[in-house]
Amino acid sequence: MILRFETPRNVPDIAECAFYHYMDLPGIGEVGDHWDLRRSIEEYFGGFDFKGKRALDVGAASGYLTFEMEKRGASVVSFDLSDGGDWDCVPFAHPDFDAQKLVGDLRWHINRIKNAYWYAHRVLGSKAQAYYGDIYSFPAELGSFDVVVFGMVLPHLRDPFRALQSASRLSSEWLVITQQCLQRSEPVCLFQPDPETRADAITWWMMSEGCIDHMLRVLGFEVVSLTHAMHDCPIRKHAEDCTTFIARRVFGSV
Repeated sequence: MILRFETPRNVPDIAECAFYHYMDLPGIGEVGDHWDLRRSIEEYFGGFDFKGKRALDVGAASGYLTFEMEKRGASVVSFDLSDGGDWDCVPFAHPDFDAQKLVGDLRWHINRIKNAYWYAHRVLGSKAQAYYGDIYSFPAELGSFDVVVFGMVLPHLRDPFRALQSASRLSSEWLVITQQCLQRSEPVCLFQPDPETRADAITWWMMSEGCIDHMLRVLGFEVVSLTHAMHDCPIRKHAEDCTTFIARRVFGSV
């Protein structure tokens, strides 16, 4: 297999973009609409030292985590899904649920998020590379990474363990995972889709801290740091309590 990274998009008009994270762009100012991690990014990363590391940003969206890792001295590959229609959507059977509309909306929105990534990539002078593919099948040709980062990704996947297994194979040493979690040591996972309201068709799970810990240990990693922090979520008009896991490989690749 010959691996081809994405050719940078020429996006001259910021109106064609959707910024998932808030960020400050030279000559533009503040952009963003979902998460504002600017005041809490160190806590979001759990204080991990990215200097000199090769990092994989899984689910990079509009690139904020990628660019912040670069600022901290990392060489970064940004990963995202090939097409918005590939998202693991909850297959609600209710006749009022319009799956085709959801897929169409996701295709439109994810394309705008990718535009935002490349717009920010250009104005920030980023050297990050991007690869779009299947989160359940990371190609070995991407090479080895010192650290693989999952920021708010696993709850949106039908099979989070499979994605974690696939990406973790590329990590020579570290995994960093940040997401909302049940603060429980038991390895439990709550199924989130509500068949009555059908309000959120792109979120599957609320995992416990014990669940993440067990999944990591199955894959040969040991959690060496577990921290909590509040992160601003303006679209929900409040801050969210999130857990950051830093895990180190103790056994060979799966």
